[in-house]
Amino acid sequence: MKSEQFSTNILNLDSAIRFAGIVEKSGHLYAGNTRTGIKEHLKGRDPELSLAQSAYIVDLRRMFTSELGNLRYVIYTYDKVKMISIPVKDHVLVFSADDRANTDNLIDKVSQYIESVESELSLYPPSNIINNEKREIVRNLHISGIPENMIADQLDLDINTVKMLIKEISSQ
Repeated sequence: MKSEQFSTNILNLDSAIRFAGIVEKSGHLYAGNTRTGIKEHLKGRDPELSLAQSAYIVDLRRMFTSELGNLRYVIYTYDKVKMISIPVKDHVLVFSADDRANTDNLIDKVSQYIESVESELSLYPPSNIINNEKREIVRNLHISGIPENMIADQLDLDINTVKMLIKEISSQ
């Protein structure tokens, strides 16, 4: 299942969910869906900044895994909305819900759904997310013999995205 379908399915789990999206550790939104008819609270570049911060916080908190166990989720509760971030594979599912939503019930629903489909998930970005300039840089680094993990670190991409790009570039 691709990230677009996954985020749509998350949105459809509960009417209290306002937005659901898959974010790379660098903060790039791969796929996201907003419920129609809702008032958006964040404007301009603020949604992008919020998603990037959510991904960063999840990635940062993972450093304590050996001492505390696996990070299950992060919740931010605001007056107008609740924002939840859940690590999924090498990505972050970020979703928001109405301020009156029962967070425990939502997290249970979403976590059970993730467990039921995790083996089917292919959360790589749609090809239109990676611009031609970045593709060219990946190609040049790869041709130069730079290892995939170093390319991923250098370009702030996950390793699977780099592998996908190299496969696409090699087949052209």
